[in-house]
Amino acid sequence: MVEPLQLQAAAWALTTALELALFVQLLRHKVGRNYPLFLAYLVSAILQSVAVAALDQIQILDKTTAWLLPWLTQGVVVVMRALALVELTRRVLSRYIGIWALARRLFLGVAAAVIAYDLVLSKGQWEWLILNGVRGLELAMAAVIVTMLLFARFYRVPVNQLQRALAVGFCLYSAFYVVNFSVFERIFQQSTVLWNFLGIFAFIASLVVWITAANRYVPSEEFGAPPAMPAELYGKLSSEVNTRLLLLNRQLIQLLHVQDRSQ
Repeated sequence: MVEPLQLQAAAWALTTALELALFVQLLRHKVGRNYPLFLAYLVSAILQSVAVAALDQIQILDKTTAWLLPWLTQGVVVVMRALALVELTRRVLSRYIGIWALARRLFLGVAAAVIAYDLVLSKGQWEWLILNGVRGLELAMAAVIVTMLLFARFYRVPVNQLQRALAVGFCLYSAFYVVNFSVFERIFQQSTVLWNFLGIFAFIASLVVWITAANRYVPSEEFGAPPAMPAELYGKLSSEVNTRLLLLNRQLIQLLHVQDRSQ
């Protein structure tokens, strides 16, 4: 019978192998040129895997340090993932100056809310400061992704296959992390190994989604074809939706006092 720790180690090894495979695909298909922050996030995740594996071999660390260092590396990875998400959102929305200006302000507001949430719930305990901070960022990222995808669908903002896959992968892991952490917080001592394994499994699913999309990515094809429907009907719907989107963008430009550089 396979021990839980052995199963977790095997899952970590598979995760690292998939991370390296994704890194190769990103370089091979030149994805990093358009998504450098996502590439940087992946590098940070790979380095974290190496660091955690190295820490597991160090027997001289006290219990507190052995717990703190992996969580600090996790905090760095989460911040890099948040930056990669901002990059993804910018690529989807930046053609609309007013909408992107509003999105930037929302990002700052979310960051401030997460910090406040973290400080209130942690009650001065540094270990929970890290845990709640990571959970808050993951929750915020999941909410941002869902909002962006719903907005893009309603206004028919072009989202290519890679962008959609990145969003789905981010949302899959972040949403699962928040749910899993909420359970983990209640039964902290009893579920550590299981919680870690389920988190790794969710990340593996995200990596598979990203590898598949990166393998099909063509830099020159930034936007995919329109949905299949009669040309006249699609043209009419696109015209109506685009008009509403442009009006919204113009109103936000005036409201937020930003300059439309496209003019």
